[in-house]
Amino acid sequence: MSMEPPAKKPRSVEVSKGPCVWWARNDLRLQDNPVVRLVVGAALVDRRPFAAVFCFDPRFLDRSPYGRVTDPEFKKSISTRKPINFSSRKTNALRARFWVQCVLRLREELQARGSKLLICYGKPEEVLSGLPKGTEVKCQHEPVSIEQTDVEGFVASALIKNGSKLRKDPGAMSLYHPDDLPFDVKDRPECYSALGHALGWTDIWTSVDREEGATPIRPCVPAPSCIPSPPDNLELPGQIPEEVLADETKML
Repeated sequence: MSMEPPAKKPRSVEVSKGPCVWWARNDLRLQDNPVVRLVVGAALVDRRPFAAVFCFDPRFLDRSPYGRVTDPEFKKSISTRKPINFSSRKTNALRARFWVQCVLRLREELQARGSKLLICYGKPEEVLSGLPKGTEVKCQHEPVSIEQTDVEGFVASALIKNGSKLRKDPGAMSLYHPDDLPFDVKDRPECYSALGHALGWTDIWTSVDREEGATPIRPCVPAPSCIPSPPDNLELPGQIPEEVLADETKML
């Protein structure tokens, strides 16, 4: 009598049928953008359409209560904080214009490669929830700002409800990739000199020289040479019309 355990059935993972979407955030470029290569690569391997989306988030453009714009009711803030009756803008006119110009330039670069950038005005969690079921959204993780991580959480929850998912990647957010650091991010040195020493810089204040065995800096990655076609007739909530995109005054 054989005592061998029964053979296990091979596990099959179903490939999502929705498009692969790059949610562009502060990484408004195709060159040296690992996230773009990840999204495009997944789309090519699985033969899925590719789409790029940028959202002008009104929380960072319109007047909002002073403080954390992703927590207007102060539910995540200090419990003893008192309500306020004044507001401000996080983005002034000059910064908004620069932002618009960067987004439109990215749009031109994608169009030159046979793709397109869907530019929307609205909260990302509301805009991206309009994507088809089974969509895989990838974005650059931005852990520096608590407001940006709040938005990431909002988007992830909205996509899950719609049968889609969000994947975050460090991308080219900083000079070093988190996986290459010689310490845990939470245990990083508290001063800049100690940080430079831990990473292998001879003198981070006065020299560009590094010690032998210093923490490696990943090389720049090129822009994708081939980008899949965008989905047919994909429209999202808050999508800005072409005639508005063509007029900077209307955009502002």
